[in-house]
Amino acid sequence: MKKKQLISTLLILFTPFWGFTQVITNQEQQIWLGYITQSKVSNTHSIWNDFHWVPGSFVLGRTGFTFHLSDSLKTTITAGYAFAMSYPPENQNTFRPEHRPWGQITLTHKNTRFSYFHRFRYEARLRGLIIDDHLQNEFNFNHRLRYLFQTRFYPNSKLNKKWFLMFSNEILCNAGNDVKNHFRLDQNRISLGTGLHYKKSTFQIAYMNQMIESNVSNTFKMNHNLQLLIFQNFDWRNK
Repeated sequence: MKKKQLISTLLILFTPFWGFTQVITNQEQQIWLGYITQSKVSNTHSIWNDFHWVPGSFVLGRTGFTFHLSDSLKTTITAGYAFAMSYPPENQNTFRPEHRPWGQITLTHKNTRFSYFHRFRYEARLRGLIIDDHLQNEFNFNHRLRYLFQTRFYPNSKLNKKWFLMFSNEILCNAGNDVKNHFRLDQNRISLGTGLHYKKSTFQIAYMNQMIESNVSNTFKMNHNLQLLIFQNFDWRNK
C-alpha cells in the first residue's frame, strides 16, 4: 500500500469518531498492564491466553483455541472464554463479575516497512447485576462487536531486534435489549506507541486515549492510559 493510500485509509476509518462535539463528564489517568501468549500445539492450531489489569478499573483473563489458515493474509479463527471483574464505583464496595464467551478473526498483511493487522471480535457479555451495592444472582446480557486496526512501521533495525512504531484504533459497539437504542457505540480506543521484537517476545509501550459512552445519556468518559504490553510466542509442537 502506498503512503497516500495509507493516509487516506486512516482518515476514512478514524475521522468520523472525532468529528462530533462530545460532552466529556470525567477524565482519568490509568496504567494498563497486559500479558498475551500464543502457544503453537500443531502446524494449524494454537492456544491463546491473555491477561489484563487496570488498577482501580478491571482485571480480565481470557483463553481460546485458534485455527490458523494457510492463506496469504495469515488468517486465524479463535473461540474461547473470558472472565472479568470490574472494580466498584466510588462510594461502593461490590465488584462486578462478567462471563464473556468470545470469538475472533484476524488478518495480517505487510510490505517492506509496514505491517497491517485487522481483528474482528464478538463477545457475549453476561454481567453481574448489582442493586444497592449488593450482587444479585442475576446477569445482564448484551452483545459486543469490536474491530481493531493496527499498523506498525519498521525502520532499519539490527539482526534479531526489530524496533517499530505503532498506531491503532479499536471501535467497540454494544447491542441488546439492555443497551440504549439497542445498538450504540461503547468505546473508541486510539493508541500510539513503540515496541521491540526480540526473539519470540514483543515489548510494547503506548498511550491509549479511551472514550467510553454512557449507556443512559450522550456523554462520554475519557481515560488516558499508559499501556504496557508483553507478547510471547511458544512452540509446544513435538520436534
